[in-house]
Amino acid sequence: MTDTYFFDYKEAYKEARKQNKFTIFNNLQICYYNGDYKQTPYENLIHLPVDQICDYMSETPNRGISEIKFTKNFSQAQQQEITIYIDALQKIAWKNKNDIGNEYRKLVKEQKLDFSEPLRILFITTRGTTVLQYVAKNLSDAFNDLGYSTFISIEQNAMQNWGGNDSHGNANFAWHLKNIYEYNPHIIFNLDWLNNTFLNDEVFNFVWFQDPMEILYNDEEIRLRDRDFVYSLSIGLHNDLNKKNVYNQYQSFCVNDKIFKPRSEIIKSKKIVFIGTSYIGHLQKYINDVNFQDVLADAITLFEQTSCLKTLKHDDSEIKYLMDKHNKSEDYINEIYRHLARDYCVEKLCQIDTDYEIEIYGRGWEDNDIVRPYFKGIVEYGEDISKIYNSATYGFCPGGYVLMQRTLECALSGTIPLVLDARADKQDIYDKRIEDEIQFFHINKLEEILKEEPKHRKSDLLQELFSYKGLANKILKTVKESNESNSQ
Repeated sequence: MTDTYFFDYKEAYKEARKQNKFTIFNNLQICYYNGDYKQTPYENLIHLPVDQICDYMSETPNRGISEIKFTKNFSQAQQQEITIYIDALQKIAWKNKNDIGNEYRKLVKEQKLDFSEPLRILFITTRGTTVLQYVAKNLSDAFNDLGYSTFISIEQNAMQNWGGNDSHGNANFAWHLKNIYEYNPHIIFNLDWLNNTFLNDEVFNFVWFQDPMEILYNDEEIRLRDRDFVYSLSIGLHNDLNKKNVYNQYQSFCVNDKIFKPRSEIIKSKKIVFIGTSYIGHLQKYINDVNFQDVLADAITLFEQTSCLKTLKHDDSEIKYLMDKHNKSEDYINEIYRHLARDYCVEKLCQIDTDYEIEIYGRGWEDNDIVRPYFKGIVEYGEDISKIYNSATYGFCPGGYVLMQRTLECALSGTIPLVLDARADKQDIYDKRIEDEIQFFHINKLEEILKEEPKHRKSDLLQELFSYKGLANKILKTVKESNESNSQ
């Protein structure tokens, strides 16, 4: 399914009213149409005569045309000619967007800031990642609670893909740059991307790496300004940044305790719930490899024994063992590990003998034959997630870390977090006392745990240590100390 240009309004209308969604980002299909303007209730049905395509695509943050639907009265020659013409118009529009972005880069670079006025904080994020956009929202709320003005630069709807990174010349990043120029923030907060090449020297830029991004492992030099400050989510990312000579501070996940909290009016039942997206899509680039099934089988054997695949920093690294045995890249094995620590664990849960009711929520599970009988749909971030946890005995939290977002959201909602025991890989830095507030499981012992009486666990320490307000205060302290140092 793609964003489509129609020469027949009726066909465009029929397609638009379906409100088709596609990709893991849940994009809403755009149906552009030629001809006369028609009033319509559907925002994704957009009037766009051919002679206006270039101007429109130059100025809109909406995605472009990927497919053209002709009517029967167009000959093959006409279709080919028009396709080439529309493609050329979109290429010109893409160049125009790049030019607009470059102009905003220049304007942002020249902006001045007055730190005697109330601080303004801007967040750069994208709807292309569910977790990161809500990290930005929660941290923004924490700053608001402390009395500061914030702005989240993000796509306005599901017809736009701005991305969160300008390092590859993405023309759509122009919309982030426009927001930065108009808001003129004292502080910018990025997730997984540096986005520092266009900033003036005065603005503070905080970057929180939560995922193994390509820049951490390729030959590209990471250049920081004096007012760039980098956080890392795990000891693994911390070490990866150190290898690239990037000073960084560890910063764990945080949770919004105004949203994720117990609710006495919701009665708990004997139920275990999982909330999260399937990772099967990450395997697509390797799944057709002739050796894939053999590599996967060996990885499963090791994973069943240890509940994790230790990284290359360990002398007895299972990932290194699999790389050497099968002559595969680190990325190849890491993607299999991500699959095991998420999809395989969820499949295992759905196959064990238990009298717990099982509920699975999230994108991508409806196509999994094992999980489908337990699939309850997609739930959006926020109170709805907390209420689902409120109704369950356990929240199922498989993954490569102890302190995942879902672990904290589950615990603060008053539900026991059932966390995959990947501690042997030592990918987290945390106060060991929190382990008393978590129920760990090994993948081959999951059924046994669910036959035992659940142990009551408090979440007082987790709530104390992992609030967004604490991170906001840390950022403000850094800004204050830096400004005071420069004024001396």
